[in-house]
Amino acid sequence: MPKYEEYRRIHDAILDAMDKAPLKRDTLIKSSLLSFDLSPEDYKDNSTNGRLNVIKCKLGSAINEMHKKGILELDENGCYTRNFDKPMAIRIERCESEILDMLRKEPLEKAEIRKRLSEVFRIKETSTDKDDHKLFTYTGQILKRLTDEKIIVLNGQKYEIAAAMHAELGNRQQILALMADFLSLIHSKGGEFFEHYFMNLLAKYLVRSGKTVIESKTTGGAEDGGIDGIAKTVDSLGFRETVMVQTKNRLDHTAEKEVRGFYGAVCAAQGSRGIFVTSSDFHPAAKKFLDSIDNCVGVNGEKIFSMATDVSYGIIRSDGKLMIDTKL
Repeated sequence: MPKYEEYRRIHDAILDAMDKAPLKRDTLIKSSLLSFDLSPEDYKDNSTNGRLNVIKCKLGSAINEMHKKGILELDENGCYTRNFDKPMAIRIERCESEILDMLRKEPLEKAEIRKRLSEVFRIKETSTDKDDHKLFTYTGQILKRLTDEKIIVLNGQKYEIAAAMHAELGNRQQILALMADFLSLIHSKGGEFFEHYFMNLLAKYLVRSGKTVIESKTTGGAEDGGIDGIAKTVDSLGFRETVMVQTKNRLDHTAEKEVRGFYGAVCAAQGSRGIFVTSSDFHPAAKKFLDSIDNCVGVNGEKIFSMATDVSYGIIRSDGKLMIDTKL
């Protein structure tokens, strides 16, 4: 999986190539290559690891992903076209990384931050206003949280990096970029993969927490009653629990209504505990509801990344650095 900065460059190169007309796959890749300033030597090098073939491979993968997500469509002539009604995929982790990068360079007012984020994510190119609302919400949430954590400060009308935090920002941005790449990869693999991945992750996490996992499985199907997975555990004293899980592999926030529905399903099935899992995050009302009950928790994308890091499942450490496991 390429780093976020590289992925964005590949993504933008494809969209730029399609500005004038629909293109067939080979032509789209050739046109996108023009954004990478390849030298004559690069074009002559046909080796597998040569720069030309590496970029071609990444462009092909990005085209497949954009087609799967509905950003690109295939017409009757086999040409790719832009779907301007489809919202752009915006991850909150990438928004935070972009905001920190902006503020490392200069203090900015909230309106200017929103404007620059709009340009980064190219949301004006879509006909839907869903992107604008999402970016507006994300910006406010991120700025509030970063201010509360004293990573940034509001000086008059402008936000700026707190003096004590400059040295730590590089590592934070690397983690944010890795998290965004990891969650984007998870999201691209679909809901069924996500169910199986999380149940395996949960089993490893419970064992690390001192539990013995007797059973961990996905239930699946239209008749699952809102329960996507079940894990049965026993602790050192012999207490048994049945943990019920619902997973949502999505970009949009999970609403309170969905969490309440899942909690009702857990109670009806007499589960000991419930875990509502989303690869994105929860609406504030959903978080408030989860905080009000004792036997049901929410796991968002950030927590999934943390769990994956803790048990080295999906995220591994190589030469002292965290990276996405290629086996994922």
